[in-house]
Amino acid sequence: MVSNMLDMFSFCGCRKKKVGDIDIAVEDRAADEEVFSNEEADNKINHDFSEWLNDNLYDKTTVFNEPDKKSLGEWTEIRLFLSSTFIDTHAERDKIVKEVIPEINRKMAPNFIRVIPVDLRWGVLAEESKSCFDIQKTCLNQIDNCRLNRGQSPWFLGLRTSRYGWLQNEMMSSQGFEQPKYYDWIDKLGGANKAVSITSLEVCHATRAPDTLPPFPTVFFYRRKFTPAAQRRLKNDEFRWVFDFEYTEEEIRDPELKYQYTLIDKAGRYASDRDELDQFLSDKPHVIFTDYSAGFEGDAYYTKKRKNAKSFGVGYVSDLDEFAYDVEQDLLMAIKKNFIVPDVSELKRDTYLFDTIQHENAIKLKASTFVGRREMMEETLSHLQSWETTHTLVLHGDPGCGKSGLLAAVAHRAIQEKGENDFVFVHAVDSCPGSNLLEQFLRRLHVNLRSFRRNKGEIKISSDPPESITDLKQEHQSFLTETGQQYPNSKFLIIVDAVNQFHDSLGAWEMWWLVRDEGVSNIRFLISTLTEENNTYQNALSACKFSTSLLVTPMSREDLADMVSTTLERYNKKLTCYDDGLLGNQMELLLSKSSSPLFLIAACEALRKFGIFEKVSEYISSFPSEITSLFSFLLDEWSEEYGKEFTEDVCGLLALSKDGLLENQINDLLRFKENREKGERGGFLYDSSFSRLYGSISSFLAAGGGGYLRFFHDQLKYTIRDKFLDQTFSFNTHNWMCEFFMMVIRPKLRDDCSAVKTCDYFEHVLNQIVHHQIQVANISRSYLPFESTLRNIYFVRERILSGQYNALNNEYIEAIESAPSEEDKTALKLWAKFVQLYTPAIHEFPQYAQNMALNQASTSVVRTDTLQHPIPPSSSCYPLTWTNVPSADDPMAVKIPSKGVDCVASSVSGDVVIVAAEQYAGVYDQSSGETIHKLPVSAYSVLLSEDEKVVFIGDEEGTVYSYEVRSGALKCSTEDTASLSGCVTWLGADKNGNILAGSGHSSKTICWDDYSSTDGYVILNPTDLTLIKRWSCEDPAFYHTYNPASNTLISSHKGSLAVWDPKSGEKMYSGEDGSGCIYCVDSHVTERRILSGNNDLQVVEWMVGDMEEGLVELRRVELVCLSGWAYGGVWSVRYSTLGEEYFYCTEPQSQSVQVFDKDSRKVGELKGHSDCINCIAVVPGAPGEILSTDRGQMSVVWKLPTSGDIDACKQDLDEKVLWVGFSLAETHFVTITNSHCRLWEVGEVGEVGEVGECKVVKSVEIPGFYRSKGAFHPDGLHLLVTTKMDVLVFDMQLQLLSYS
Repeated sequence: MVSNMLDMFSFCGCRKKKVGDIDIAVEDRAADEEVFSNEEADNKINHDFSEWLNDNLYDKTTVFNEPDKKSLGEWTEIRLFLSSTFIDTHAERDKIVKEVIPEINRKMAPNFIRVIPVDLRWGVLAEESKSCFDIQKTCLNQIDNCRLNRGQSPWFLGLRTSRYGWLQNEMMSSQGFEQPKYYDWIDKLGGANKAVSITSLEVCHATRAPDTLPPFPTVFFYRRKFTPAAQRRLKNDEFRWVFDFEYTEEEIRDPELKYQYTLIDKAGRYASDRDELDQFLSDKPHVIFTDYSAGFEGDAYYTKKRKNAKSFGVGYVSDLDEFAYDVEQDLLMAIKKNFIVPDVSELKRDTYLFDTIQHENAIKLKASTFVGRREMMEETLSHLQSWETTHTLVLHGDPGCGKSGLLAAVAHRAIQEKGENDFVFVHAVDSCPGSNLLEQFLRRLHVNLRSFRRNKGEIKISSDPPESITDLKQEHQSFLTETGQQYPNSKFLIIVDAVNQFHDSLGAWEMWWLVRDEGVSNIRFLISTLTEENNTYQNALSACKFSTSLLVTPMSREDLADMVSTTLERYNKKLTCYDDGLLGNQMELLLSKSSSPLFLIAACEALRKFGIFEKVSEYISSFPSEITSLFSFLLDEWSEEYGKEFTEDVCGLLALSKDGLLENQINDLLRFKENREKGERGGFLYDSSFSRLYGSISSFLAAGGGGYLRFFHDQLKYTIRDKFLDQTFSFNTHNWMCEFFMMVIRPKLRDDCSAVKTCDYFEHVLNQIVHHQIQVANISRSYLPFESTLRNIYFVRERILSGQYNALNNEYIEAIESAPSEEDKTALKLWAKFVQLYTPAIHEFPQYAQNMALNQASTSVVRTDTLQHPIPPSSSCYPLTWTNVPSADDPMAVKIPSKGVDCVASSVSGDVVIVAAEQYAGVYDQSSGETIHKLPVSAYSVLLSEDEKVVFIGDEEGTVYSYEVRSGALKCSTEDTASLSGCVTWLGADKNGNILAGSGHSSKTICWDDYSSTDGYVILNPTDLTLIKRWSCEDPAFYHTYNPASNTLISSHKGSLAVWDPKSGEKMYSGEDGSGCIYCVDSHVTERRILSGNNDLQVVEWMVGDMEEGLVELRRVELVCLSGWAYGGVWSVRYSTLGEEYFYCTEPQSQSVQVFDKDSRKVGELKGHSDCINCIAVVPGAPGEILSTDRGQMSVVWKLPTSGDIDACKQDLDEKVLWVGFSLAETHFVTITNSHCRLWEVGEVGEVGEVGECKVVKSVEIPGFYRSKGAFHPDGLHLLVTTKMDVLVFDMQLQLLSYS
């Protein structure tokens, strides 16, 4: 009905009397009796009230409407008006507002429907309560606002009790309401001079026959029936007056009660009217009318007690769980029957469309409460709409200053005012699952840009961006530029909120993804960020030279007041804005606490659920003045209302989760803990449910709409951390989640799990559990062996099938760092390497994952761990032992998806790898292989500066560039001043730090080419690449090196090496090795020694002597190759950092890195590349760590043993399988080698994991080459094989049918 103020008096004709420190309203009883002593009211209506109701409010001819068809992803807000007398229904209203509606909103969120209660317990101000007209206008207009369509029934819930409500002695004319045509009934009631209560007027207006009826009633009434026990208790309770009919015809003699009832002539008529109204409601098909049971446990108290005058109080009934259930079910049924909800599951399959809807809904919601700051808003809009301003505008400020609200309001305006040919894209970080990942942002942006272009007629452009994130990252800037140039008359507005909350993957905080091309003035970025977090603000300004910033300054007092009013108005709450004699200036009281928008929004959330109007000022006064203190205040309130342990557990789960939790996950976690511990305590652990607490914390949560819940505001997370999360609590909560998550995934961790049904959050649990295991290990400082997860082949299989390979790879890195012993580290490293190598095969053939693990070496920890699980009695085996992958003991650490002609690694602390990939230079994370940058430059050689902050790159045209490693920004180049005449094949640095650049032929073929041009050197200043010296090499060159011990440069040529003096540029001497071509050369770091590799598969070590000695051959190593090859030879050679005992080299046939010792014995071979290796590099300061890059699609970081067991890497060369594949029936497989195609029968795995023999059915010779592959035709009857010149077509018995 109306505010608690209205229960302070019975009807109009009031005066105010000072009592204590506040003014309260009391009834003027003499005036009341005078008004209602007149018998005229009885004679105006000639028939009883029930007949009048039927004649004036009900129309049997009203037709039913069709259900509303909701638009896909569009939020529907149902405003539900709560009607009742107040002082006796606080318990029911609290149950509805705090439990029922939050639970409904949880259930309907995936369908984009939410219910907002219109609870006027303190929604009507004191001045409005002085006039019957004002009260009627306020309450009845609010009911009209609860109609989704004009002319339809409102969403209305009435509580019918013994009380009648505040009598109205005059009725407002229909013309005084916002929709006069719906108030003809009140004109008739007023004309009859019939006095009824405001509660009855609300009921009449809600049940008046509308133009059309909804398919299912939206007007609900619940009549209270006290249990016999409650009736007996109330009979003698001092607060029975709270629940009684409040009017009497005879004066009460009891001095404690006489003032609590209003003496009025013929009060029985109003009791009769109440009952007749109930009877009218119970008979009508367009409303739901239900009785409910309630108890009473004596929970009542005075809010203001006075002697010899009316006192004020409230009472709370009990035993309302059944009532709450009935209300929830009725409302859910009404929602489901009255709306045709689109199939959201279909929408969710279109991930990008579903995400776009959620982002735009988040923006709309934030914009709906934005007020003030018109100048800043117009300035921001002007920037976006102008063709002349800078590309990027950065909104920045302190936490809680209103950045997101301003950006949301601007974005909402931009969407509304978007031109037909314009493009507007919004991304609100943390608005939906995954929105804090830069990759999701990039994919959404590119999908939408492609859709825009396809709609413009570019049907040849793909609708999907590149699948590889590396390719997408490389394409990003060029695609933006291309799009802007393609549509110069269109504006492209890209708006991103809270970029500081991006996860720091893909270098998100470096802000490289902002538009950089000065030539595309029609592309605009608008972003918001904190001024002092993650350096995102400064990085944005430096990464995008054409950017500007706007500081979000504090809001004015008027704007803050407007924001508070707007926020509370959504829930029909108001604060006094002047010095009210009763309540004071509540708005000024609140604003005096803080001018932080975040503080005030949090305060409004607290006020939203506060129900006692006369105590609002006192409640505001109790607020602390700091935001963290306010959050602590709220946490204390929630703890008191929902239970301390329950509140701590829920907040702990949300604060410590990896990336949020689904609501049903939280409920299941709570039930899991309760079931585990209630036996020890002899009862239930909690006396609350998440749905209750959700109503209080929902405004502080990111996501929603059925998404992953997490705290959005850092200040709340910090408060929870300081208040709850000590080390013991954090450990217990992480461990709790570990145990629960393991229970969820355990049924799938076995060989045959196809029939196992999983919960809807199974994949999310897979992605969470290792994080919590690592946290448990870190807190307890005791190591978890990860035998159930990272060292479990079935867990690995499920992660790969769920598309979580990148996250799994990162978890191995974290787990290795936390491992306490070398043995544990080694085990995890071997598993990490196994996962890297076998991910494609496991993804393609998950049913053979166990066999892949069992096929590892007998001493492998991967095999040993897998043998701990039950071995199926019989299962097919997959012959991965014959493909070119390393054995279980090979020290492959990281695979990087990039080919290269040259490569360089930083130190371990620098943690980067740079690969010259001809078309670009790739900068990668050394630990994970994740792409950091793809620098848009032709790259044939690379070098890191000594401080590892700058990378120098040589291109095919002879130009040297320098780029910042951190930002990927170009510093300078030699393009116009000091370029070489040919391809820059080598870059180095002399003892003074100057850059040395040497040109040469970019491929190892010049001994067969007529190549007569000469190459040369330049020495450059490392700061600005200005020229210091230049000279020619006289002959064509391949590669170069610098020997610091002798301060000489060495170049390799056709069968010879030349030694140069860098000071003079003169050739000192040369030496020949008797080969046709010397492809590569490398220098010892501290001694006057070099290595060279030639086309005769020889590695020669030389001493760099003085002018008289020249080059002195020290030793010569012959490499063994399976067969000759036209372009064979040693392509790269490198001294080891393990000491002088070892060196590395590679030749194209084996596609491996070979390791030789000081006695020229081959002691190891590192397999894993699938194409010819172009270059080997060492990791500075990390003995045994090397980097190799091939000409296919891979670069590899290797970590060799540093002790004498390096020969554990040794592998025997045998006939190499180039391709293997299964027949469609999976009964056979085919292998292709350099010379043969073989058909095999699938073997079996024995009880102890031994692989049974796979038999060759048939073998045929083919003219294979190193890229031969096969493919099964979809008909299952034919096999296609590529050779050097032809495509061969076989049947399934390997009979050659044709070739082309």
